[in-house]
This record gives sequence, C-alpha cells and structure tokens, in this order.
Amino acid sequence: MPMLPRHRPRPFVALAAGLLLAMVLAACSSPGSDSLVDGSADGADDELVAVGTEAWDSEAPTTGDPADDIVAPDAAGTPTTGATQDPTGAGAVDPGAAGTPGSTAPASGDSSAPLDPRAGIDAIVAAMTVEQKVGQLFTVTVIGNDATDPSPAARTANSQLFGVATPAEVVAAYHLGGVAYFDHDLGEGTSNVDDVLQVAAFSAGLQQAAADDTGIGLLIGADQEGGNVVRLRAPATVFPSARAIGNTGDLELARQVGMVTGTEARALGVNWVYAPVADVNVNPDNPVIGDRAFAVETSRTSQFVAATAEGLAEAGVLPTLKHFPGHGDTAVDSHSSLPTIDHDIETLRAVDLPPFQLAAQDPTRTSVMVGHLAVPAVDAEGLPATISSAVMNLLRGDVGFDGLVVTDAMNMGALSGFGDAGSLAVQAIAAGIDVVLMPTDLPAAQRAVLAAVADGTIPEGRLDVSVRRVLEAKQVLGVLDASTIATPSIDVVGSAAHQDVRDRVRAACSC
Repeated sequence: MPMLPRHRPRPFVALAAGLLLAMVLAACSSPGSDSLVDGSADGADDELVAVGTEAWDSEAPTTGDPADDIVAPDAAGTPTTGATQDPTGAGAVDPGAAGTPGSTAPASGDSSAPLDPRAGIDAIVAAMTVEQKVGQLFTVTVIGNDATDPSPAARTANSQLFGVATPAEVVAAYHLGGVAYFDHDLGEGTSNVDDVLQVAAFSAGLQQAAADDTGIGLLIGADQEGGNVVRLRAPATVFPSARAIGNTGDLELARQVGMVTGTEARALGVNWVYAPVADVNVNPDNPVIGDRAFAVETSRTSQFVAATAEGLAEAGVLPTLKHFPGHGDTAVDSHSSLPTIDHDIETLRAVDLPPFQLAAQDPTRTSVMVGHLAVPAVDAEGLPATISSAVMNLLRGDVGFDGLVVTDAMNMGALSGFGDAGSLAVQAIAAGIDVVLMPTDLPAAQRAVLAAVADGTIPEGRLDVSVRRVLEAKQVLGVLDASTIATPSIDVVGSAAHQDVRDRVRAACSC
C-alpha cells in the first residue's frame, strides 16, 4: 500500500448551569451516549465504510482503562464515571422545555464591528473592542450538527444555554475564539459529529459565522487521542491507545500516527487536537490516565509526545500537551474531586515536567492544557492549577513555554467550591491562562471577565497578551482570516494509506 511521505523530524521540542436550567430533565438516555468510543485498542477490527454520509461507527467503548461504566468525557478527553451527564457542564437540558432563562444572554451594549484579519496582529488587537477580545479567550461546545439550521432539540438546548438558537448565532453573539466538538445526546440532531460530510459542512458553517462576525477564524477542537478517547470515528482512521503506540518503540511510526490524525482532522475542519497526553503514568491506581499515557517512564513518554506532536503540527493542526504539570501520579479523578500531586519540586522537574518542556522549544506550533490539580510544592494554597498563578509561573518561567495555554474543561468536579463560572473564568485569566475551555455558564463567565476588565481586576494589557497568543496560533494554522481557510480533500479520511499506518501500529504493538 502507498506510504505516507517521510518528513525530516524537527525539534518539537460546577456549580452547574443547572441553576440556570432548573426545569430540565435527564440529558442522556443511555450509558453509551456521549461516551468514549472504541479506538481499537482491543485489537478488534473497525468496520470501515466508504467516506460519505454514513454515520460514524458507534460501537460501545472498550473496557479496561477506564472502567466499564464510562459515560461522558470532558473537553480534554478524560473520561468520567458514574451518572450520565452532558459535557456542556450545564447539567441536563430538556429539549421540550420552552423559554430562555433571563441570565442566559450575551453581554449588552456590544457595538463590535468586523475586523480586517489581513491587517496584521498588532492592528487587529488595536482595532478590537473589549467584547471581541474577551470572546477570543473562550472555547465552548455548541449543540447541534448544523451551524444555521439545527434540529428543534438543538435549538432549544442552545437557547437555554446561550440565549440564541443556532451554533452560528452562538459564535456571533459571543465573538467566540473557538468551538469544541462533542457527541451530545440531548435529542435528535444534537451531536456535533454525526458523519464525515456533516462534520466538514458544520465546520465550514461555523467558520462562516466567524467570518461574518469578527472576520477572525475559529480554533475548532476535538479530542482525538486514539484508543478510548476519540470524537472522529470510523470511517476516520482510529488508532490504538497511546500506551499501545508507546509499546511499539517506533518513534517514526508515532510521528506518522500524528500526521494521519492531524490530516484527517484538518480535512473535517478541526484545527486544534486535544492530544497528545504528556502525563507520565507512574501510578498504577490512576483512575483517569492509564493507557492514555505513552509510558510509565519519563524519557519514553517525552520521546513519544514529541514525535506525535510533531506529526500533528506537520499536518497543520495545533497539538495540545496535557495535563500540566502532570496528571500521572494521582488516584483521584479530577472529574469528581480535586486530585493532589504530592511530588516535591525536584520530583516534578525530574519526572513530570520534561514532556512539557518539549513544547517550549517550538511554542508557536503547540499548546499546553493545564489540569485541575492541586500541587502543594508549587502552590501552597492548594488552588487548582488552572486558577493558580504559581503554576502558571512554573509553566512560563521554569519550563519556558510562551505559547497558547488552555484550561481543562471548566465543568469538572475538581473546581467545586472554588467559585461559580464567572469567578473561575476571572481567576483563570488573571492567573495567566489564555483560553477558558467550556465554562458551565458562558454568558455569566463573559460578563464577569468584562466586569473584571472594567474595574481593573484584569488589566486590558493582560487581556491583550492572551489575545495575541490566540491570534498567533490562528495565523500559524492559516485560520486567522475566516474567509480564506484551506482544508485537505475529504478523500483523505480513512484512506488506504492511513489505514495502512493503523495496521502497522497494531502489528507492532500486537494489539
């Protein structure tokens, strides 16, 4: 079979919005909805179908890591266990409910006008309103499979969550910087990822909404780690888990995995991949990382993170090294409560940080996701890393990473007790985070950040630093101008050459 071209490697070196939605019912009707999807880590062949309008392969998730009752992943791909929930973090949404809660509305008084994305980043930032700047710092998940003509269930859910009915209207109303794709199960037509052509058209529709609003393209993200954590399923090429890839011992093969994953994602309009996992899984009792990590050794993890991220970047997507400063040594799942990493600073530097230090060598071609982790050796107050300036100083200072930094999903249980959606967004940005991912209440979060800028809690100069990082990432990806975004041919999705890479991984890892 034809091989991928070989590239010379370069150094890559809750409080719920259920308060907002008091009248809602259960979001999902079965444990399989919004679940992690079979990534063939068990060695069973996926039934690939021709690229087209066929639905994604929807086989049940594999067992192993995590447990059998996995139901809903967060935006970072980390699985949750227990009761079924909606990844918006808003709790359940009743597709039949009428009305729009009063607090669910964009900020008022916004007189933002379209920008000229060809003017250069300095000129763009200078021309932006505060509302446009704040919008660039939020990535959320919208409901539905069509940007402008979603199903009645999707329209109702969006109205309840955002105060507007369509995904395109959400993008425009909040001047969003990004959208994250999910398999929502809130009624007919609520998932973002039904089939290949639908995803490609959905991405194009969202980018058109951004073009009509600010003119600045969106970062469109998806979990595509392989194994149990994927959004784009067959006929897309789905690889075994990171552990299986690490077990091959073949760094060039890992780079090709990144290339295939990134190329297919970009063909469907996804330009931000929430992978690879850079955690060193040193704790065998870890309930949430497990085979999502490449290895239990720092050196091997670092090598495979670098190779995979290099392939993703070469394919034209933004990789995401996660979950800083390292989620590998915990027996607590951050979806339910706040894990504490008890490593002293020397252990952190020797074990956990090296895989992330690779990102500092080429910060324009990667991003880092910060986990909801308490790290007493860094932050004596015990704040979650996502709202800790001390942890951000570790990343910016010790590690030396000056690229785009995103929170883990802000709807996770680890943040319970640290503030509502607005307070958490303000704390994260004040600490140095660039992108707030999936707050439980987007309208409240944006209003709180706007208020914090107005009263000086967040200086506008601080806002500008993060806006520049977002725009620089979009410029590198070729999505700064929403009207001129190029994508590979959809024919690459599930191609014979790509399936050949998957088959070689399976043969090399005996999985």
